[in-house]
Amino acid sequence: MKDAKPLLLLLGGAGALGVLALAASSPGRQAASRALEAGMDWMDRVLARVSKHEGRHDSLNLNYDGAGLSFGIIQWAQKPGSLGVLLAEMQRTDPARFATTFGPDWPSLLQTTAAGSLAPVGGQVLWREPWVSRFQAAGRDPVFVAVQNRLAKNGEHFQGAIEAARELGVATERSLALLYDTSVQQGPAFAKRLARRVRARFTGGGAAAVSYPELLATYAQLAPAHFRRTTPPTSPYPASHIEWRKTGDVWHAWAGRFDLYAGIARRRMGIVNDPDLSDEPVRLPEPTARTA
Repeated sequence: MKDAKPLLLLLGGAGALGVLALAASSPGRQAASRALEAGMDWMDRVLARVSKHEGRHDSLNLNYDGAGLSFGIIQWAQKPGSLGVLLAEMQRTDPARFATTFGPDWPSLLQTTAAGSLAPVGGQVLWREPWVSRFQAAGRDPVFVAVQNRLAKNGEHFQGAIEAARELGVATERSLALLYDTSVQQGPAFAKRLARRVRARFTGGGAAAVSYPELLATYAQLAPAHFRRTTPPTSPYPASHIEWRKTGDVWHAWAGRFDLYAGIARRRMGIVNDPDLSDEPVRLPEPTARTA
């Protein structure tokens, strides 16, 4: 991003996109050109960049963060209910294949995950056998791999990133990767709220312009801020699977073995500084009735 010229003009109105001036050549632009030649569009590249943090189609998180089983290229998680959304789409796509892959308890699997419950299914929690092997098999099945790819690009997380881009007022491959990563890890609603907050920070005082690097860096730095305290917490963290722990001279929120503040900060700034992401403007899909 160092090749970008300094000013990004923020246009009035929540749906307006910024005007970005760029240098003639950059590593990110070259990478984007190679991707286009390989048949990848900007959405494919954003998905590929974010899934580097999440895993392969058959990757599993076995309740290491207290959110139950998480699965696939964007780690659809059990407790928030996103795993249930993925499984329901897989079952609709090929009911017979789904029943064969997940066994006779598949109706209970759909019901439990749709509710965001961590209860056992068929006598066992999902992060133990036989469910681990069944999910791994689903993650290697070409039909269900295609479902993951489709939902990752057309589901609520990518839509949340696109809506956040409209709120923020800028759409580039890099900014969409930042927003999508936030939507996947912290939820679409949070990604959009944070975009509004960052935009208001730079426009509320009448400022007409802000540097593009500063805009994205501010978003990245604010994303994990609520997971850090400089004073001792006076009450438990609102989410039951997250707890405050003293980390050095401050307090961070932890989910199981994961330091949420440090991990999110590292992920977001890694995207901001990634030399392989393009800063060329991209065209967003037209808003649907749901997202308008």
